[in-house]
Amino acid sequence: MLFHSPAFLVFFAAYFIAHLIVPPSYRLWLIIAGGALFYSQWNPALTWLPFLLAFLGWSGTLWISTAPDPQIRRIKLFFALGALAVPLIVFKYTNFLLHQVLGPLLGLQLNWSLDVPLPLGVSFITFTMMAYVIDYHREKYALERRPQMVAAYMIFFPHLIAGPILRPHKLIPQLDRPRSALEASFKFAVLLFTVGLAKKTIFANQFADVVDHIYRSSEGNIALDYLLSIYAFSAQIYCDFSGYTDMAIALALMIGVRLPNNFDRPYISTSVAEFWRRWHITLSFWLRDYIYISLGGNRCSRFQRIWNVMITMLIGGLWHGANWTFVLWGGLHGTFIILSPERRAAMFTSRFTRIIAILVTFHIVTLLWIPFRSPDVATLWRVLSGPFVNPIGDFGSFFALNSYSLLLLFIFFVWHPFDTHARVRLLLRKLRPAVLWPATALVWGLAVTVSSENPGKFIYFDF
Repeated sequence: MLFHSPAFLVFFAAYFIAHLIVPPSYRLWLIIAGGALFYSQWNPALTWLPFLLAFLGWSGTLWISTAPDPQIRRIKLFFALGALAVPLIVFKYTNFLLHQVLGPLLGLQLNWSLDVPLPLGVSFITFTMMAYVIDYHREKYALERRPQMVAAYMIFFPHLIAGPILRPHKLIPQLDRPRSALEASFKFAVLLFTVGLAKKTIFANQFADVVDHIYRSSEGNIALDYLLSIYAFSAQIYCDFSGYTDMAIALALMIGVRLPNNFDRPYISTSVAEFWRRWHITLSFWLRDYIYISLGGNRCSRFQRIWNVMITMLIGGLWHGANWTFVLWGGLHGTFIILSPERRAAMFTSRFTRIIAILVTFHIVTLLWIPFRSPDVATLWRVLSGPFVNPIGDFGSFFALNSYSLLLLFIFFVWHPFDTHARVRLLLRKLRPAVLWPATALVWGLAVTVSSENPGKFIYFDF
């Protein structure tokens, strides 16, 4: 069920009524049942997976707790994390390892493939449970002996499929001490959900048609088509993923739970390092806290620091997908993070130099989205070279055919620097209800109209 689909609205209405009726002491079981039903709509045969990972995380912490010796605890932590990684490796990386790593490395022609669907959100689910186990081992969170609490933490449906990736201290205390069902920030939540809905249906889904056409076929495309698709994908992936996050945060708010924000206007970053502090924030901090710092972070030689950054970003690239294009994407981001002038703050003291830094960073990130979006290296090279090797085409015909997409792209870039939850709260305070709620209804009507034939799944559901 997609958050913007009629089926989900029916599901959430039923869940919300149950949330109002069920006493707080029984809400954990409601969360578990609702999460299981929500997850099962994609592939009922794989509904067991989140519960398996929750059980492995819960039992792993209990197992670690029985070892008083720090060295034994570290060994047990290693095995507990390894057990959590097994489903992810099997489902997501088996074919990649066989056909793109071991086969070429050993000179073997392997014909066998694991022909099973990728479980929805398996990467998010795995990293969530790894965070739970590691935080317990580092004594940042107390031992949780209730398996139902760990299961609810895992399968809480607003964050289950595509994050935010929650640490245990961000969610479990809220589930353990639930707020009154009527204390939720309903008005803000409805308005925030509407913003996310608009990002997904009015912007991301419309950009998808332009982008998919270029990545599917090379026939009849001009240089301007390639340029439009390259810029449009930057807007598409942001609107798609931040739109999902806005809707997830809004849904959680309606049932009394606060989730952390995952985006902070990433395209106004002045360096690639800053971009990663603004883009997919919970994943960035996960990679920083559990991989980069564990490898030594900045507390080492410059060469070791460079190594730590590259390993972290290569893992981040592979987390997104089992393909060499994702490895390249992660490696290039690592390279630009290393080159980012983080300590030369004086470079950006003037408004002019800051604007230049933002433009340079945005174009670096936009070009790096090409390997992220490309299914293979051949497509990557075709799209990257498309603006240079294809005829530029007729400007008049191009603008006539793509006027709607160009208008949306213009609106996106004008609006992006102001895309914060604080602005949504400001709208709620400043606009009169007679203006605000009809405008909200208009956005809903437009969203329903443009997505009626093709609701479009979220990009990050594939990860």
